Amino acid sequence: MRGALISALSSPPEVTDLDEPQAGSGEILVSIEAVALNPLDISVGSGRFYGGHPPLPYVPGCEAVGRTDGDALVYLFGEGRGVTAPGFMAERVALPSELPLELPDGVDPALAAAAGIAGVAGWVSVAWKAKVGPGDRVLVLGASGAVGQIAVQAAKLLGAERVVGAGRSAAPGVVTLDDVPDAFGDDGFTVCIDPVWGEPLKRVLGVAARNARIVHVGQSAGPESALRSADVRGKELTITGHSNFAMSAADRNRAYLELLEHLVAGRVVLDLLRYPLDAVAEAWERQSSGPRGKVVVEPPKNA
Repeated sequence: MRGALISALSSPPEVTDLDEPQAGSGEILVSIEAVALNPLDISVGSGRFYGGHPPLPYVPGCEAVGRTDGDALVYLFGEGRGVTAPGFMAERVALPSELPLELPDGVDPALAAAAGIAGVAGWVSVAWKAKVGPGDRVLVLGASGAVGQIAVQAAKLLGAERVVGAGRSAAPGVVTLDDVPDAFGDDGFTVCIDPVWGEPLKRVLGVAARNARIVHVGQSAGPESALRSADVRGKELTITGHSNFAMSAADRNRAYLELLEHLVAGRVVLDLLRYPLDAVAEAWERQSSGPRGKVVVEPPKNA
C-alpha cells in the first residue's frame, strides 16, 4: 500500500510504501479517495503547532473522505489523526467503526473533504457564532483563503446587507486592508470574521461600528494582536473565539452537513485544487504558500 510520510519536521511528505492496515476489534477499513490539506497540517508538519506532532515518521492528513467495504461514502476526522496520531494520507486506513460520518450518495469526494475543517470554521463563525442576518455589514479578513471564501459566501447567503472580503493584496472580490475604511464608509462593519489575528485585526478595528461582533477563528498573521483599548471599550466590541476542536462531534457533524448541502446545491462554491498522491510534495508546497483555493490530494482508486 502506498501513502505519504513525513520523516523530518519542516520537510514535505514523500510517497512511499506503507504496511497494509489491519482492522482490529471494533474497527473497519476505509479506502481513502480524497484528503484535504489545511494550515493545520502545515503547522503540525513544521513543528509549530501548540499540540505537538505525531512521532516521526508519520502519515499526515487531518481529514479525508473514503469508502467503506460496504461502499458507503464517509467523512473522516477526529481521534487526533494527523495531529497526535498517524493521519489519512494513505490508500487505506483502519479506524473505529463509530468515527466515520456517512455522506449522501453522489457527493464528489474531493468537495466533501474540502468542506471539513476550513469549511466548518468559516460556516460556524458566520452562521452560529456571529449569527449574521439582514442588516449586518460584514468584514471577512483573510478572504482569499478557504475559511475566508466560505465566510464571505455564508454571510451573503444569510442575507447580510454588505459583505467585504479583505486580504494582503487585492484580488477579484477582495480589497486590501487599506481599502477597508472606504468599503464601509461612515457606517462601519457590524461583524468581522477573523481567521488571521495579528496586525490586520488591529488595523481594521477602527472601522468597526458600535457593538460590532468579532469572531476570531485563526492566527495566520501572528499569535498576538496589540488591540487598542479605545477600539474595544469605546465601541463596546464583542470578541468571540471559535475552535473546531472545542465543538462536540455532534455539533461539528451537524455544521459540516449544513455546509455540505449548500456546496452540493451550488449556493456556496469552493475552488478545488486537485493533486494526485504522487504529487503530494507539490500539493504541500501549494498549501504552504497560500493556495487561494482548497488543496485536495486524491489517492488512486482501487489501488
